[in-house]
Amino acid sequence: IRAKTRSKIIDASMKLFAENGYERTSVNAIAKEAKISKGLIYNHFESKEEIVRGIVDYLMEVGSQMVIPSNTEASPKESLKYAIDNFFKWLHIEISQTSWLFPLAFQMGKYPFVSEMIANKIQFMVGNSTQIFKDLRYNDPEQEAWFFGALLDGIGMDVTLIPNYDSEKMHQYILRKYELNNL
Repeated sequence: IRAKTRSKIIDASMKLFAENGYERTSVNAIAKEAKISKGLIYNHFESKEEIVRGIVDYLMEVGSQMVIPSNTEASPKESLKYAIDNFFKWLHIEISQTSWLFPLAFQMGKYPFVSEMIANKIQFMVGNSTQIFKDLRYNDPEQEAWFFGALLDGIGMDVTLIPNYDSEKMHQYILRKYELNNL
C-alpha cells in the first residue's frame, strides 16, 4: 500500500509539474490530483523538493532499466543499441511528463538539489556508457561516453523545445553513426 500511494503521488506530481510547472504546483493540488490527503503526502515526502527527489529516483530506476539490457549475454553493440532504442522510446512516452525538469536544471542556484540529482544522473550514464565504449575498443571511451550523454541530452531538449522535431530521423542517424542499424 505504501509503494502504491508513493507512486500515486509521483504520478500526480509529474502530471501537474508538466502542466503548471514546479513553482505553480502546490502540495494541495498534488493531493487533490492523487486523490489523497495532504497529510498523507507528508507521510511519504517532507516537502515538494523531496517529491522532486522521489521523481528523479523513479526516473533513474526507469533509466537504469532502459540502458542495461536484461540479457546479460548481450554484446557491447547490442547493449548500446538497446540503450539508444530505449532512449527514443522513452522520448515518445515520457518527455511530456518530465520536460518541467529542464527549467529547474538551468536555475541551479535557485534549486541546489537539482545540481546533485544531475550529477548523479551523469555519473550513472557516463559509467555505463564508458564500459560499453571500452568494450567496443574506442580510443577514449570516457570522452565518447561524455559525448554520447551530451548528444542524448541535447536531443531530449530539442524534442521538448522544437515543435515537430524529427526524433525518428535522429534515432536512425545515431544507429548509423555507431554502426548499429543492422543489428
